[in-house]
Amino acid sequence: MPLTLEHLLPEALGGRLVSRLLCKDCNSRFGHALEGRAKSDPTIRQLATKLRTEMPRLAERLQEGQTYVTVGPGVASKGYIKGSDFVVHATKLPDGSLIQPTPTALLSIEKMLVREGLSQTQVESALRRFKEAPENVKLSLSPGIDIVKWSVTGLRPSLDGPLLNNLVPVKSAYEFLALHVGTAIYQDTPSLTAIRKSLCDGKLDAQHVEVERLRAPDFRPFHGLVFEGNHPHAKVQVRLFGQLAFRVHFKRLSVAGPRGMYTHDLSSNEEQVRQLPQNDA
Repeated sequence: MPLTLEHLLPEALGGRLVSRLLCKDCNSRFGHALEGRAKSDPTIRQLATKLRTEMPRLAERLQEGQTYVTVGPGVASKGYIKGSDFVVHATKLPDGSLIQPTPTALLSIEKMLVREGLSQTQVESALRRFKEAPENVKLSLSPGIDIVKWSVTGLRPSLDGPLLNNLVPVKSAYEFLALHVGTAIYQDTPSLTAIRKSLCDGKLDAQHVEVERLRAPDFRPFHGLVFEGNHPHAKVQVRLFGQLAFRVHFKRLSVAGPRGMYTHDLSSNEEQVRQLPQNDA
Protein backbone atom coordinates (compact mmCIF):
# COMPACT_ATOMS: atom_id res chain seq x y z
CA MET A 1 0.00 0.00 0.00
CA PRO A 2 1.49 3.40 -0.96
CA LEU A 3 2.57 5.66 1.89
CA THR A 4 1.72 9.34 2.07
CA LEU A 5 3.70 12.33 3.28
CA GLU A 6 2.67 13.29 6.80
CA HIS A 7 3.68 15.62 9.63
CA LEU A 8 5.35 14.11 12.69
CA LEU A 9 4.18 17.08 14.77
CA PRO A 10 0.61 18.25 14.10
CA GLU A 11 0.39 20.54 11.09
CA ALA A 12 -2.48 22.27 12.92
CA LEU A 13 0.11 23.47 15.46
CA GLY A 14 2.61 24.59 12.83
CA GLY A 15 4.55 21.31 12.58
CA ARG A 16 6.86 21.03 9.53
CA LEU A 17 8.84 17.79 9.94
CA VAL A 18 7.47 15.22 7.47
CA SER A 19 8.04 11.61 6.52
CA ARG A 20 6.28 8.78 4.67
CA LEU A 21 5.11 6.33 7.31
CA LEU A 22 1.33 5.87 7.07
CA CYS A 23 -1.07 5.05 4.26
CA LYS A 24 -3.27 7.87 3.03
CA ASP A 25 -6.47 6.62 4.72
CA CYS A 26 -4.82 6.15 8.15
CA ASN A 27 -3.04 9.50 7.92
CA SER A 28 -6.21 11.35 6.94
CA ARG A 29 -8.34 9.62 9.59
CA PHE A 30 -5.85 10.27 12.37
CA GLY A 31 -5.32 13.88 11.30
CA HIS A 32 -9.00 14.79 11.23
CA ALA A 33 -9.96 12.85 14.36
CA LEU A 34 -7.14 13.88 16.68
CA GLU A 35 -4.50 16.24 15.35
CA GLY A 36 -7.05 18.71 13.95
CA ARG A 37 -8.46 19.15 17.46
CA ALA A 38 -5.06 19.78 19.04
CA LYS A 39 -5.45 23.55 18.99
CA SER A 40 -8.45 23.32 21.35
CA ASP A 41 -6.23 22.22 24.26
CA PRO A 42 -6.46 25.10 26.82
CA THR A 43 -2.70 25.13 27.46
CA ILE A 44 -1.91 25.27 23.76
CA ARG A 45 -4.37 28.14 23.33
CA GLN A 46 -2.82 30.08 26.20
CA LEU A 47 0.69 29.53 24.83
CA ALA A 48 -0.34 30.64 21.34
CA THR A 49 -1.76 33.84 22.85
CA LYS A 50 1.39 34.50 24.88
CA LEU A 51 3.61 33.93 21.82
CA ARG A 52 1.55 36.03 19.43
CA THR A 53 4.36 38.56 18.92
CA GLU A 54 6.97 35.91 18.09
CA MET A 55 4.73 33.86 15.75
CA PRO A 56 1.84 36.11 14.58
CA ARG A 57 0.73 34.03 11.58
CA LEU A 58 0.59 30.76 13.49
CA ALA A 59 -1.17 32.43 16.43
CA GLU A 60 -3.79 33.81 14.06
CA ARG A 61 -4.33 30.36 12.53
CA LEU A 62 -4.67 28.80 15.97
CA GLN A 63 -7.28 31.30 17.13
CA GLU A 64 -9.44 30.99 13.99
CA GLY A 65 -12.72 29.26 14.88
CA GLN A 66 -11.78 28.72 18.54
CA THR A 67 -14.01 29.75 21.43
CA TYR A 68 -13.21 32.98 23.27
CA VAL A 69 -14.90 34.77 26.17
CA THR A 70 -15.62 38.49 26.10
CA VAL A 71 -14.18 40.95 28.59
CA GLY A 72 -16.21 44.12 29.16
CA PRO A 73 -19.05 45.72 31.10
CA GLY A 74 -21.66 43.20 29.91
CA VAL A 75 -22.22 39.54 30.71
CA ALA A 76 -19.19 37.43 29.75
CA SER A 77 -20.21 35.77 26.49
CA LYS A 78 -18.63 33.09 24.35
CA GLY A 79 -17.94 33.42 20.65
CA TYR A 80 -15.33 32.88 17.98
CA ILE A 81 -13.00 34.90 15.77
CA LYS A 82 -13.72 34.99 12.04
CA GLY A 83 -11.09 36.89 10.12
CA SER A 84 -10.57 40.05 12.13
CA ASP A 85 -14.05 40.04 13.70
CA PHE A 86 -15.40 38.49 16.88
CA VAL A 87 -18.74 36.72 16.47
CA VAL A 88 -20.65 36.08 19.68
CA HIS A 89 -22.57 32.83 20.14
CA ALA A 90 -26.33 33.33 20.32
CA THR A 91 -27.33 32.52 23.91
CA LYS A 92 -30.49 32.64 26.01
CA LEU A 93 -29.79 33.75 29.59
CA PRO A 94 -31.67 32.44 32.68
CA ASP A 95 -33.74 35.66 32.87
CA GLY A 96 -35.02 35.05 29.34
CA SER A 97 -32.95 37.76 27.67
CA LEU A 98 -30.97 36.98 24.52
CA ILE A 99 -27.37 37.59 23.54
CA GLN A 100 -26.90 37.70 19.77
CA PRO A 101 -24.48 39.08 17.17
CA THR A 102 -25.66 42.52 16.05
CA PRO A 103 -26.80 41.46 12.52
CA THR A 104 -28.78 38.54 13.99
CA ALA A 105 -30.20 40.73 16.75
CA LEU A 106 -31.42 43.23 14.15
CA LEU A 107 -33.46 40.54 12.39
CA SER A 108 -34.77 39.12 15.68
CA ILE A 109 -35.87 42.54 16.91
CA GLU A 110 -37.65 43.26 13.63
CA LYS A 111 -39.64 40.01 13.94
CA MET A 112 -40.54 40.75 17.58
CA LEU A 113 -41.68 44.26 16.75
CA VAL A 114 -43.89 42.95 13.96
CA ARG A 115 -45.38 40.35 16.34
CA GLU A 116 -46.17 43.16 18.78
CA GLY A 117 -48.35 44.73 16.10
CA LEU A 118 -46.25 47.84 15.38
CA SER A 119 -46.75 49.57 12.06
CA GLN A 120 -44.08 49.51 9.37
CA THR A 121 -43.16 53.09 10.19
CA GLN A 122 -42.81 52.27 13.90
CA VAL A 123 -40.70 49.20 13.12
CA GLU A 124 -38.36 51.19 10.89
CA SER A 125 -38.04 53.90 13.54
CA ALA A 126 -37.20 51.36 16.26
CA LEU A 127 -34.62 49.65 14.07
CA ARG A 128 -33.02 52.98 13.27
CA ARG A 129 -32.74 53.77 17.00
CA PHE A 130 -31.20 50.34 17.54
CA LYS A 131 -28.53 50.98 14.89
CA GLU A 132 -27.75 54.42 16.33
CA ALA A 133 -27.83 53.34 19.99
CA PRO A 134 -24.67 54.08 22.00
CA GLU A 135 -22.81 51.20 23.63
CA ASN A 136 -23.52 50.07 27.19
CA VAL A 137 -26.78 52.05 27.48
CA LYS A 138 -30.14 50.38 28.00
CA LEU A 139 -32.63 51.47 25.35
CA SER A 140 -36.35 50.73 25.15
CA LEU A 141 -37.49 50.06 21.57
CA SER A 142 -41.06 49.17 22.49
CA PRO A 143 -43.05 48.38 25.65
CA GLY A 144 -41.81 44.76 25.46
CA ILE A 145 -38.30 45.11 24.06
CA ASP A 146 -35.24 46.60 25.79
CA ILE A 147 -31.76 46.32 24.30
CA VAL A 148 -28.15 47.00 25.29
CA LYS A 149 -25.29 47.01 22.78
CA TRP A 150 -22.50 45.87 25.07
CA SER A 151 -18.96 46.87 24.20
CA VAL A 152 -16.15 44.30 24.17
CA THR A 153 -12.88 45.57 25.63
CA GLY A 154 -10.97 42.32 25.29
CA LEU A 155 -11.09 38.58 24.69
CA ARG A 156 -9.65 35.68 26.63
CA PRO A 157 -9.41 32.06 25.51
CA SER A 158 -12.15 29.79 26.77
CA LEU A 159 -10.43 27.16 28.88
CA ASP A 160 -13.06 24.45 28.68
CA GLY A 161 -11.65 22.76 25.58
CA PRO A 162 -10.48 19.12 25.60
CA LEU A 163 -6.88 18.27 26.47
CA LEU A 164 -4.65 17.05 23.68
CA ASN A 165 -5.30 13.35 23.20
CA ASN A 166 -2.30 11.30 24.36
CA LEU A 167 -2.40 9.40 21.08
CA VAL A 168 -1.06 12.51 19.33
CA PRO A 169 2.31 12.59 21.15
CA VAL A 170 2.47 8.78 20.95
CA LYS A 171 2.16 8.99 17.16
CA SER A 172 4.82 11.72 17.02
CA ALA A 173 7.17 9.72 19.25
CA TYR A 174 6.63 6.47 17.34
CA GLU A 175 7.31 8.16 14.02
CA PHE A 176 10.40 9.88 15.43
CA LEU A 177 11.75 6.49 16.46
CA ALA A 178 11.00 5.31 12.92
CA LEU A 179 13.44 7.94 11.65
CA HIS A 180 16.07 6.23 13.84
CA VAL A 181 15.42 2.61 12.84
CA GLY A 182 14.00 2.87 9.30
CA THR A 183 11.90 -0.03 8.02
CA ALA A 184 12.57 -2.00 11.22
CA ILE A 185 9.67 0.01 12.68
CA TYR A 186 7.32 -2.29 10.71
CA GLN A 187 8.60 -5.49 12.33
CA ASP A 188 6.03 -7.78 13.97
CA THR A 189 7.52 -7.68 17.45
CA PRO A 190 4.94 -7.72 20.29
CA SER A 191 5.81 -4.18 21.37
CA LEU A 192 5.71 -2.57 17.92
CA THR A 193 2.55 -4.46 17.04
CA ALA A 194 0.88 -3.24 20.25
CA ILE A 195 1.90 0.37 19.58
CA ARG A 196 0.56 0.28 16.02
CA LYS A 197 -2.68 -1.31 17.26
CA SER A 198 -3.07 1.49 19.83
CA LEU A 199 -2.73 4.11 17.11
CA CYS A 200 -5.20 2.31 14.84
CA ASP A 201 -7.78 1.51 17.55
CA GLY A 202 -7.51 4.85 19.36
CA LYS A 203 -6.86 3.23 22.74
CA LEU A 204 -3.47 3.08 24.45
CA ASP A 205 -2.19 -0.28 25.64
CA ALA A 206 -0.88 0.55 29.13
CA GLN A 207 1.38 -2.53 29.11
CA HIS A 208 3.36 -1.08 26.22
CA VAL A 209 2.88 2.72 26.23
CA GLU A 210 2.68 5.37 28.93
CA VAL A 211 2.48 9.15 28.49
CA GLU A 212 3.56 11.81 31.01
CA ARG A 213 2.18 15.31 30.46
CA LEU A 214 4.87 17.77 31.59
CA ARG A 215 5.28 21.54 31.85
CA ALA A 216 8.58 23.42 31.59
CA PRO A 217 9.11 26.69 33.50
CA ASP A 218 9.22 28.93 30.41
CA PHE A 219 7.31 29.17 27.14
CA ARG A 220 9.28 29.74 23.94
CA PRO A 221 8.40 29.68 20.22
CA PHE A 222 9.68 26.23 19.31
CA HIS A 223 8.60 22.61 18.93
CA GLY A 224 10.95 19.74 19.62
CA LEU A 225 11.45 15.98 19.59
CA VAL A 226 14.23 14.10 21.34
CA PHE A 227 14.97 10.42 21.82
CA GLU A 228 15.98 10.34 25.49
CA GLY A 229 17.40 6.83 25.51
CA ASN A 230 16.59 3.42 27.00
CA HIS A 231 16.66 3.92 30.74
CA PRO A 232 14.97 1.61 31.54
CA HIS A 233 13.15 1.56 28.16
CA ALA A 234 12.87 3.72 25.05
CA LYS A 235 11.61 7.24 25.83
CA VAL A 236 10.83 10.12 23.50
CA GLN A 237 9.98 13.63 24.60
CA VAL A 238 7.61 15.71 22.48
CA ARG A 239 7.70 19.43 23.26
CA LEU A 240 5.22 22.06 22.04
CA PHE A 241 5.76 25.83 22.28
CA GLY A 242 8.73 25.25 24.55
CA GLN A 243 6.60 24.62 27.64
CA LEU A 244 4.05 21.86 27.09
CA ALA A 245 5.80 18.50 26.87
CA PHE A 246 4.95 14.82 26.74
CA ARG A 247 7.35 12.05 27.69
CA VAL A 248 6.29 8.90 25.87
CA HIS A 249 7.46 5.65 27.47
CA PHE A 250 7.66 2.64 25.16
CA LYS A 251 7.80 0.26 28.09
CA ARG A 252 8.91 -2.90 26.27
CA LEU A 253 11.06 -1.38 23.57
CA SER A 254 14.75 -0.53 23.24
CA VAL A 255 16.43 1.18 20.29
CA ALA A 256 20.17 0.96 19.65
CA GLY A 257 22.38 3.45 17.89
CA PRO A 258 22.78 7.25 17.91
CA ARG A 259 20.04 9.38 19.37
CA GLY A 260 18.51 12.32 17.54
CA MET A 261 17.06 15.66 18.59
CA TYR A 262 14.90 17.85 16.37
CA THR A 263 13.86 21.47 16.96
CA HIS A 264 11.68 23.81 14.92
CA ASP A 265 11.94 27.55 15.59
CA LEU A 266 8.41 28.91 15.13
CA SER A 267 9.64 32.49 14.75
CA SER A 268 12.09 31.92 11.90
CA ASN A 269 10.71 28.54 10.68
CA GLU A 270 14.25 27.17 10.85
CA GLU A 271 14.65 23.49 11.65
CA GLN A 272 17.64 21.80 13.25
CA VAL A 273 18.61 18.16 13.69
CA ARG A 274 21.35 17.13 16.11
CA GLN A 275 22.92 13.76 16.77
CA LEU A 276 23.30 12.98 20.44
CA PRO A 277 25.75 10.48 22.01
CA GLN A 278 25.40 6.78 21.22
CA ASN A 279 22.67 5.01 23.13
CA ASP A 280 22.97 1.52 24.62
CA ALA A 281 19.97 -0.65 23.87
